[in-house]
Amino acid sequence: MGIADDMKKLGEDIAASYDMRVKALEELVKDTHKMLKGFQNEHKEMAANLRRGLEQGEADRLNAFQSMMAEIQEGVKEIEIYVKNKLKEFSDAHAEMSGELKKELAKYVDDMVKATRKLMGDIQARQKERNAEVADLLEAFKTERENMAANWQALTATMVERRGIKSISGE
Repeated sequence: MGIADDMKKLGEDIAASYDMRVKALEELVKDTHKMLKGFQNEHKEMAANLRRGLEQGEADRLNAFQSMMAEIQEGVKEIEIYVKNKLKEFSDAHAEMSGELKKELAKYVDDMVKATRKLMGDIQARQKERNAEVADLLEAFKTERENMAANWQALTATMVERRGIKSISGE
């Protein structure tokens, strides 16, 4: 019975393999515990070193910050002085420019008033000329109308005479 022997041999191999895997896992668990314990010790040592480094670093950062703040405050003072001086310069320049502009504006207004008065005088003179021209035209129109009315009456009288019609007035 070769198969039964083979099955027995296979069963023994599986059991032996299982025992080897259990031993290997036990070794792996032991190594893992040792490794974790080593990590813990290294972590504690590293944390202690970091705390010491942070304390020293904090003192160094505080000193550097105070130094930097002093420099910034000095820079701010310099900027304030610079801005104050520039504002005074601008104010002085503005006052000078404002005075000059007021003078120029006064001269411009005076020139405009003179020009407007001259223009009004010219307009009034031209209006007088036009009024005279219109009066002459109206007079010429009146004379022309009177002449036309007289001619019309003469024509009407001639036509009445030629037609033999007596006028309403009895003539």
